[in-house]
Amino acid sequence: MRSRRRTETIIETHEVWIVRRRANKSSVWCGECHAQVAMFTPEVAARLASVSQRTIYRWIEAGSLHFTETPDGGLLVCQASLLAGRVAEI
Repeated sequence: MRSRRRTETIIETHEVWIVRRRANKSSVWCGECHAQVAMFTPEVAARLASVSQRTIYRWIEAGSLHFTETPDGGLLVCQASLLAGRVAEI
């Protein structure tokens, strides 16, 4: 009796998708910086700083981040203060 040999080949593939979209930012006057600066929503600021949104709010409450409120009640975080805070943290 002849035994049959069976060869099995397994192929694994991995895909990496990089999706870039324009960040939710605006150029707004920052009263603390005394300059026109990029401002981000807390969600975007958290992603940029690699922290949670709650951490962004804590930094705002502690006075570490500059922010402004929009007429519709939204919050925008100053990019310059976000970068300065990240540099100080490193």
